[in-house]
Parts: sequence; C-alpha cells; structure tokens
Amino acid sequence: MRYDFIVSQYIVSRSGLGGRGMTTRRAFRIGGWIALVAGTFVAAAAVTTAVVGVLALTGKVTYPADIEVGPFSVQSTISMPVALYADVCESADIRATTSASECFRNFLHDDLGSTTEQVRRQDADVRPTVAKLRGEVELVSTGGWSPYVAATVTRGVIGLAVLSGLLLLLWRLLTTAAAGEAFSNRTVRHLRAIGGLVIAISVLEPAVNHFTSAMQVGYSMESFGIGPHLTPFSAGVYPDDVNLGQLALGGLILLIAEIFRHGAAIESERRLTV
Repeated sequence: MRYDFIVSQYIVSRSGLGGRGMTTRRAFRIGGWIALVAGTFVAAAAVTTAVVGVLALTGKVTYPADIEVGPFSVQSTISMPVALYADVCESADIRATTSASECFRNFLHDDLGSTTEQVRRQDADVRPTVAKLRGEVELVSTGGWSPYVAATVTRGVIGLAVLSGLLLLLWRLLTTAAAGEAFSNRTVRHLRAIGGLVIAISVLEPAVNHFTSAMQVGYSMESFGIGPHLTPFSAGVYPDDVNLGQLALGGLILLIAEIFRHGAAIESERRLTV
C-alpha cells in the first residue's frame, strides 16, 4: 500500500498537479503576509487613534490633531454624519431666483433637447420626488473632556480593532493553508472565529453607532430659516438596523467551517489508512 501511495504521488507530480499545488501554497503564503501587514497596520492605527483621543480628552491637543514624531506625522479628525432630506420640485419658474425654495430644483427629462418654457415641470417617464443626501460635517474641538469626542474615539478604536482581528485571523487561516493543512482542526477553528466575529459585528455595529451618536450623548442640532436643512444622520434605530446580509454571511462562514470539519475528519482517516 505504501508503494501504491508513492506511485500515485509520482503520477500527480508528473502530471503537473504537484506544481500547481506548490503555486497555490505560494499564493496562500503571499496572501497571508499581506493580511499580516494589513492587520498590523490597522492595529497600529487603532492604538494611534486611542492615544490621540486620550490627549484630546486631557486637553493636550485639539481636533483636527496634527502630531509629528520624528519623521512620522499623524493627522486625526472627528466628524458627525449628517443627512439632507428634501422634496424635489415638481414644477418651478426659472425666473424665481431671489427667494429660497423648500424643494430641490432638479428636473429630469427623457430627451436630450432643451425647452424654452420658463416654467419647468417634471415630464420624464421616471420622475424624482425626494432627495436623501448623506455626508460628514468635520468638527473642531476646544480641548478637554467632551462626551462626543470620547464616543467617537471609542467607536473608531472598536472598529479598527475588530478589522485588525479579522485580518489577523485571515493571516492565520492562509498560513495554515500554505502549510498544506487546509483540511485540519486549525482551519476549522480559524473559520469559526471569523464567522463568529462577522456575526458579532453585524449585531454590535448598529448598537455602537446608535449609542455613540451625538444625540445619544447629550447634543442637539438646531436648524432655522427657509430651505432644506442638515439633520443628524442615524442609520436606523437599534436593533431594527441589524445588517441581515452580514449576519447571513457570518452564518455561511460557520457552515463552511462545518464542511471543513467534515473534510478534516476524512483527511485524518485517509492518513491513518495510508
């Protein structure tokens, strides 16, 4: 039986499958190194964010912060997500240029020609009704304790730490595959950890975003005057905004881990048989 195994390995090598296997392992190894470097870089960013946050909360620096250490420089900013919600005008007079409007004057036409009418109307077969614009308002801080700065720094550090953890788990997974142990208990553990982390992110991310928003830590925004106004943007009300797609992805990774567990058991039996 041992002779048959050696012969089969020789045939595989001669047919070129062995060479492709080495190429695959090399690709896994390169991918692992890339994931390791990226994970380390993100971890360093998390530490930097935490340090700058502590300095800002103790009054040593203010946002936006520019810190130089030897040849290295770090710039850190804080911002607040905002949105602009407004109706789109169904008709408007192009001569009305002096008064503010409560709707956006954007008209969609289903031809490339221009019209000479002074009153524009939505006349296309598809018509805009409501515009929802999202973006960020950059903030400056006065230094010292600030609930929003603390919440923003906490949210940023958690996000970077989780991303670093995912990249380092991917590094361990690819390193295991490069060592020729794709179907092994180590691979199963790494896949389970990745799947569990993805599920945790899908559940915890909206909670962190919700409870660290400006409104939740005691701030309010005032808007006045005529026309559309910026409002604080919230992705949703927890827990209604749990990312179901991300949750399903985590479940799929756990399912793949079970498939690899079954493959590891078969591989173990094959090795004992050989």
